[in-house]
Amino acid sequence: MTRRSLPIFLILPLFLVLITTTQAQRWKRYRHEVSVNLGAANYLGDLGGASTGDGSRFGDFQFAVTRPAFGVSYRYRLAERFAAKANFMYGRVYGDDAEAGNDGRKSRNLNFRSPVMEFSVQGEFYFLKEASGSAYRLSGMRGGSPIAGYLFGGIGLFYFNPQGENANGDWVDLADLNTEGQGLPGGPDDYSQVAVAFPLGFGFKYNINREWSVGLEYGIRMTTTDYLDDVSGEYYDPATLATEYGTEALEMADKRIDETGNDLPPGAAGGIRGGDALDSYMFGFVTIGYKFKTGKRGRTRF
Repeated sequence: MTRRSLPIFLILPLFLVLITTTQAQRWKRYRHEVSVNLGAANYLGDLGGASTGDGSRFGDFQFAVTRPAFGVSYRYRLAERFAAKANFMYGRVYGDDAEAGNDGRKSRNLNFRSPVMEFSVQGEFYFLKEASGSAYRLSGMRGGSPIAGYLFGGIGLFYFNPQGENANGDWVDLADLNTEGQGLPGGPDDYSQVAVAFPLGFGFKYNINREWSVGLEYGIRMTTTDYLDDVSGEYYDPATLATEYGTEALEMADKRIDETGNDLPPGAAGGIRGGDALDSYMFGFVTIGYKFKTGKRGRTRF
């Protein structure tokens, strides 16, 4: 009695199904990824601005106030097209009325700088599915394109500490000076230096191999504060401000140099100091990622 073997026309389809199934599940062995992010930060707010005079609009973007930023991230792949990511980002943001494309802002003559330390979590959707990095060399079995593209959105907390430049060229912490009369009668409430951020953006990755990738990512952070730059409302009464909080508070609150573009002259209370649109900031990064392999190594390698 002889042993009968499967016909070749049945073996080949089964072999291809096995390869395809293995390839489809390969991403599960590379769920964990860490990345280092190097790039730049910018901001949209009350100070500086290209032309519009409204810090909520992208027309106010100025490349000249871009400052360095870096971060680290951990990504966990939930499915082939979905991932979750945790980030720690650090950058510096800057704005200066002297560089504004608006006469009113130039006359206001304020500036600021601030560190931004952000911890955030975000969800990612891959509209260009990330390749699994197949080792197969059969035609059409290479695991897809090495280029992946994704959209992301999330939530986070960030810390900021706005500083302004005084007449001596020194940078002074502004939050404790209460430059808009925070806590005084008729003044606004004191603001927290920790606020909520909502990251929203997109990215692209190029997979060098199964483990390593490089990419580009851009995201804007909508926030819950209008005091990232320490500017939001009106000029408080100068005499009261100096009496209650000192002459340094008055100096940093009102630097108006002339009446051009201002609704009230320098030193007058009640003039418009800032708008009521919430501030935002943005990060742009070059990313370097490394995936950690998990699970048992298969016996067969094609």
